[in-house]
Amino acid sequence: MWRISLRSVRHSWALFAGTFVALALGVALIGVSASALAATWAVPTSPGAGNPSVTLTDGTGTAHTLSSGDLDLGGVQSVLALAGVVSAFVTVFVIVGTCAFGIALRRRDMGLLRLVGAGGPQVRRMVLGESLAVAVPAALAGCAVAAGAAPVAVEALNGTGLSPVDLRPGPLFWPLVFAAGSGLFMAVLGMLAASGRAARVRPTEALREADLDARTMTAGRGVMGVLMLVTGAVMLALAPGAGAEAATPLALFGMMALAVAATLLGPVYLPPLLRLMALPLRWADPVAGRLAAESVRTSRRRTASLVGPVLAILAIVGAFTTVLSTTGAATEADDRARTVAQLVVEPARGDELSTDDVAALRADPRVTAVSAPAALEVAVAGPDSVWKEQAAIADPTTLARTHRITVVDGSPGPLRPGTIAVSREFADWYGYRAGSTVTYGLFGGRPVKARVVAVLEGGSAVPPLLLPPGSRGAAPAPAPSRAAVLLDKEAAGSARAVAAELTARVGADRVRVVPSAQWFGEAATDQDRLNRLVLAVLTVPASLYALIAVAGTLVMSYSRRGREIAGMRMLGVSVGQVRRMALWETLSASALGVLIAAGVVAVGARAYQGSLTVFGGEAPLSVEWGMLAALTAACVLVGVVVSLAATGRLLRQAGVTMVTSRQ
Repeated sequence: MWRISLRSVRHSWALFAGTFVALALGVALIGVSASALAATWAVPTSPGAGNPSVTLTDGTGTAHTLSSGDLDLGGVQSVLALAGVVSAFVTVFVIVGTCAFGIALRRRDMGLLRLVGAGGPQVRRMVLGESLAVAVPAALAGCAVAAGAAPVAVEALNGTGLSPVDLRPGPLFWPLVFAAGSGLFMAVLGMLAASGRAARVRPTEALREADLDARTMTAGRGVMGVLMLVTGAVMLALAPGAGAEAATPLALFGMMALAVAATLLGPVYLPPLLRLMALPLRWADPVAGRLAAESVRTSRRRTASLVGPVLAILAIVGAFTTVLSTTGAATEADDRARTVAQLVVEPARGDELSTDDVAALRADPRVTAVSAPAALEVAVAGPDSVWKEQAAIADPTTLARTHRITVVDGSPGPLRPGTIAVSREFADWYGYRAGSTVTYGLFGGRPVKARVVAVLEGGSAVPPLLLPPGSRGAAPAPAPSRAAVLLDKEAAGSARAVAAELTARVGADRVRVVPSAQWFGEAATDQDRLNRLVLAVLTVPASLYALIAVAGTLVMSYSRRGREIAGMRMLGVSVGQVRRMALWETLSASALGVLIAAGVVAVGARAYQGSLTVFGGEAPLSVEWGMLAALTAACVLVGVVVSLAATGRLLRQAGVTMVTSRQ
């Protein structure tokens, strides 16, 4: 059957070209993501000699030594890992759908093979041979593209500032092996599912003249679709009560499961919805509109295959962008609601406020309180491990005056040596409460056993650990990076004027004093810029790949519509009506894909929003409308251009020749 597989690929090259391009680009996408991630692993994270360290013993008696100079590449690695997940999800989605659609378009060919005596196992082997004939060169081509694009991608990643150090492209052998193996696995997986359907094609399929779909919903596809639907619904139902940490994966994977379910079950519900959407077209354009409506009704697999890529990419991009932007918006809203201080003070030069600057602020008679936590990093020992944690040297009493702090457990009095306060998130995650003992160590110092005197909830104003004044390791005592200033009632009404006076009094070359509302606005702008960089790394490569997949699916579809369009021309349908029919089909399918993706994202975003808490109100819902609108327009534009170009090519063929020619 191998010889037949090769001849089949050469004969139906237009069908397999879409699979080849989709697989090659998918391998390239995975290869670039893997190589960028490997570049972060190649960076030495161990500090140089002389950096302060601390040795702590966990609950099992194992000693761990951590150093303060270790590089933290966890953030950029998480972004790249998520980018790989997005790329793999979209690639699997496209490859499996493309393989299934290719088999659906060749049912008459499969029926002819069965008619001349080929058995089901032989047809299955032929289909698997076709997949290998396409997948192997596609994987090699994808690896070649990845090898050329990986250094460029790493340099572009350095330009975003997401990595604390500049990355250097590392060896590409294993990332490319992983990408090629993933591509071959996805191709074989897609063809295994499609070959089962091909082996069940009856010999009578060779006698069909009309390309009508029969039994589009197989038992396996229906069961898998229902299973993914239930899985996504359960995940999103659990998200609101799971807390922000657990709700993020529940919301993301729940939306992805719903997107998969919507695609698998597409042949059931898409044709009726498209016919409903086409009703206005029947009135506005009776001939072309009716032809488009009947086409999407009878060719259910083709319709589902056209909607699938649009639905997949919009759903996954909408899920990631909405979750990330909503998280940022909720954090900002919570910080604004909890901040009582009217002014924020930052150093004019450098990153730290001096002790004299803080003292000068407190000496002003209009200032009621100044909270200036000095952030530092500590090592914490747990029952099974030792890890780094963010802490701050601060007075909880003063912090509670400048911010709305909720006491969850204990009493937040002034901290003394041997006592600490912890945030609610830290306490919930690691199981601490008031009266518990926490073992921590400052780098360059000795382990400290401290009693938790209070569990506080204050958003980002309360770090995981609050340490008493005087805590320090071998390094100099840390200094605050900013301070919050609470004014008295008389000065509170003229915060902007007081800010200017304090700046002049302390020294414009030393501090920058601004109203809290202005500071939050500037911080939100910086955070939005960082979020957009993260979203670009996560979604732009996968979006470009999905757009190419949309074009490939349309090319595959129109490669088998020559007889259909020629028949329309012979019956008197004009060239303009055929073109409008193709336009209405593409617009209807794209619009429906957009609407379904919007519904999936809306349900998931609402579930995720319910898991976030904002002091005194509901968490805001933030949507990246600009990015989603641009992606939607790109999907529609690609679909319209490719469908009209393919239709024009078919219309230029001779009608009678097309009717009688071999396909």
